[in-house]
Amino acid sequence: MTCQVTKRLGGYPCCHRQWRDEGHCSFLHGYDRWIELTWEGERDERGWVVDLGGLTDIKNWLDHMYDHTTLLADDDPYLATFEALAKANVVDLRVTDPTMEGMALTVAEFVNNWTTETHPNAKLIRVQCWENEKNSAVWTR
Repeated sequence: MTCQVTKRLGGYPCCHRQWRDEGHCSFLHGYDRWIELTWEGERDERGWVVDLGGLTDIKNWLDHMYDHTTLLADDDPYLATFEALAKANVVDLRVTDPTMEGMALTVAEFVNNWTTETHPNAKLIRVQCWENEKNSAVWTR
């Protein structure tokens, strides 16, 4: 019999900009991002699908990517300016897809690889990334 488990992680304050937007989202702005991860699988010898207390690698990676960072697309026309600001230690830059959809895909890829290596009894089936209480994006298997 399979079970599903979900872990909510968050409080990742970061900023980004959607440079292609013609409105206010083209300006640098930020949110306190949250992530919900759902796994499905058979219970292990402890009775767990995934050790929800043993997510240190995931938490460390999320901290690196999203805690007080600035997210920019690799084709942002001001990328070089932000890279110079990063060298001056003004921003902690991550060149990644700054959209919530992009975050959901990026998180899913990392956590899926981690799950395959650490919990062969489980599969990551859902990642939901929230940029605030109103907006989120979901990746599902």
